[in-house]
Amino acid sequence: MKIAIFGGGIAGLSAAIHLLDKGYEVSLYEKRSVLGGKVSVWKDHDGDSIESGLHVIFGGYKELQALLKKIGAENNFEWKDLALIYAEKNGAQTRFEKAKGLPSPLAELIGGLRTNVITWRDKLSLVRGLLPLLLFGNEEYFRSQDHITYSEWHARHHCTEHSLQRLWRPISLALNFIEPNVISARPMITIFNYFGRNYEDARFGFFKANPGESMITPMREYIEAKGGKIFLHARLKEFKLNDDDTICSVALSDGRWVEADAYISALPVHSLKKLIPKAWLKHDYFYNLFHFVGSPVANCQLWFDKKITDTNNLMFAHGTTFATFADVSITCPEDYQAGQGTATGGSVLSLVLAPAHHLMELPNDVIVRRVLDELRMLFPKVREANLLKATVVKIPESVYKAVPGVDKYRPDQVSPVENFFLCGDYTYQNYLASMEGAARSGKSVAEKLDAKMKHRVHAEQQPA
Repeated sequence: MKIAIFGGGIAGLSAAIHLLDKGYEVSLYEKRSVLGGKVSVWKDHDGDSIESGLHVIFGGYKELQALLKKIGAENNFEWKDLALIYAEKNGAQTRFEKAKGLPSPLAELIGGLRTNVITWRDKLSLVRGLLPLLLFGNEEYFRSQDHITYSEWHARHHCTEHSLQRLWRPISLALNFIEPNVISARPMITIFNYFGRNYEDARFGFFKANPGESMITPMREYIEAKGGKIFLHARLKEFKLNDDDTICSVALSDGRWVEADAYISALPVHSLKKLIPKAWLKHDYFYNLFHFVGSPVANCQLWFDKKITDTNNLMFAHGTTFATFADVSITCPEDYQAGQGTATGGSVLSLVLAPAHHLMELPNDVIVRRVLDELRMLFPKVREANLLKATVVKIPESVYKAVPGVDKYRPDQVSPVENFFLCGDYTYQNYLASMEGAARSGKSVAEKLDAKMKHRVHAEQQPA
């Protein structure tokens, strides 16, 4: 059977891999010249890697790790020390680390009491507010808290405002690019549960090169080795429907038509909404997709002629334009310090700019200048270094805004249209909008499509 997948991000690539393993004939169509979607990477005229964002693998990304192992890329990333590292003024750092040699959640409790990020009053309020969550929280409870913001949840559990701003605001911005008073409590407390109960789940890992070379290229190679076909510059234009509203064929923007036994949208939800036929909007399944709105985000990369930090890990910042960042010349040495980059010997900072709604229309040089001013405040060595190059990548709609009340609209991968399926990190699976969520959705859509096709074949073979 022929399956057509539209969208070449992790969700679409994951679906293609699992369907090929099940024996389907798969063709994948991507509108851009590069695969990867939200984790795409391309080279500039200097040969340097430009990323759409700073991407980290967490220990809890079990499905993504299984997928990397399947395609032979399980050694393409490396784990870093487990710590939440906050950059302070003039090169100082504060850290939140688990106590070593102790089981969770005792390790988190002792580590939290030792941290210098927050005050003792903050610490005691968090013990009172978060310890019951770590001991007794479950998926049903997490989803039940989607009706309030995290700030509201934090206050209801008598945790201090200072701890919210110092500890959790940078994490909220890194997680969904929106503030704690905007994001739903559901994703935040889900993260606390994952990270607070198991050391392995909480670890950070960085790709040794970049996501494109370390993950997306091995995915493409696996798909093509299995006989799958990948078409770039292939934008989905419209669906042609049969009388029963199923898909007859799909038109691409270059005039080609695609016919298959089943069709999968692995497009971002904001792109899919523009293409949904009016005939399908009678179904709440499709109508509810219009509850999803993408979060704007920007990523800034700065090349310096000198090393400005020796931190080999993810870092967070308070009250700055950037929420989280890393020196990828250290964390990803096989790419940014391989001997041919612009800043060989110097630092290459990759900084996630969030919240970013006010940045979308600002000139890039204005953004870079502001980021530089903030870095000079945090890192004295920036004051002595020369900026060699800067890039800003703006994404007006990235992951969907996980605001209160939206989680219940996340769709199943099986749609009401007989031959149409969805995957993507916004679809229903027991994780957040992330690389892991995308990988889970790709596996899920493959399993559900396969089950549906086998059921259809079995029904057709039954005597009348």
